[in-house]
Amino acid sequence: MRFEKLSGRAEFLSHLKGFEREIQELEYRLDPLTGHVSVVCRGRLAYVLKYFRQDEELLEELISSTRENCPFCPGAVEERTPKFPPEVAGEGRLRRGDCWAVPALYAHADFNAIIILGSEHYRPLDKMDEGLFEDGLSLALEVLRRAHRAYSRLGHATIMMGYMPTGGSSLLHPHMQVLMMPIPFNRTLYLLEKSIEYRRHSGNFWSELVRTEAGEGERLVGHLGRTWWLAPFAPSARYEVIGLVEGASNLLDLGEDDVACLARGISRVLRAYADMGITAFNMAFLSGPLGEDLSDSFWLQVRICARFGLSRSRLSDFWALPVVLWTDEVFEAPEEYASKLKRYFQSGL
Repeated sequence: MRFEKLSGRAEFLSHLKGFEREIQELEYRLDPLTGHVSVVCRGRLAYVLKYFRQDEELLEELISSTRENCPFCPGAVEERTPKFPPEVAGEGRLRRGDCWAVPALYAHADFNAIIILGSEHYRPLDKMDEGLFEDGLSLALEVLRRAHRAYSRLGHATIMMGYMPTGGSSLLHPHMQVLMMPIPFNRTLYLLEKSIEYRRHSGNFWSELVRTEAGEGERLVGHLGRTWWLAPFAPSARYEVIGLVEGASNLLDLGEDDVACLARGISRVLRAYADMGITAFNMAFLSGPLGEDLSDSFWLQVRICARFGLSRSRLSDFWALPVVLWTDEVFEAPEEYASKLKRYFQSGL
């Protein structure tokens, strides 16, 4: 397993320094499985971090203007959301604690469920506790199992979440989505193919990765049950964290203990984000084909990344470099932000 870095530098005559020559150091990193390139641009954190912070006045305006017509708030769910067909849920909707599972009104895949995360219309990231995610993930897996029994041809699934408008969410109320399709999601397929190819020539990449990261210690954030949490060597998004489930290759492999550990890990990452001033995020599970054991090659994983905060500037972090060229830049090396995350995974926190 190779962790390749290439040094780079940008030079120009800066008008801020009387047109003296300025040199900015860059670092190109290659993902050890895919070769995906990530650019580490150090020294820009103070400049960039302001875009992750939230305009609190604008947030209050958004909360007050959207609460009344929110279909996910108490009293509205049973009147203003669809019901599942009887082959999925004879009761129409599913509930666990304060979380609900309902069909998406506008589907993104053959099967699309919404998991409403609690009754509160808005939650800061440090208030999205592990109990909330444990109920939400348990409900997501229940509806996934039912849908898989009803529609066995839909063999590829994800559980994903975008939070806040800057994370791509059209509704403020916290919610996840369960998607099922007859064909794999692009990134999942890419990683599956790379993992199987790696297996042919070596071993299980993800097992080797965890063993290597645990030995080096710089990017390993924590270990909960059979879940391993780390900052990737070559992040594909800002403040990206990966949670790997050892020995599981698809969502149907998860047991109650796994769900509890995933919920705990996700909530701790979000608490760390909140303390770093991050207010919006994306999350998605990358799962192998449902019901197939590919654990010798691929481990089920959840990936979480930070998005810009709500701001009147309306600046998006999703631009041509990542969208069209599939290359992105980060402003802290993964070793640096991993050191901030580690204490959230220490026992007792």
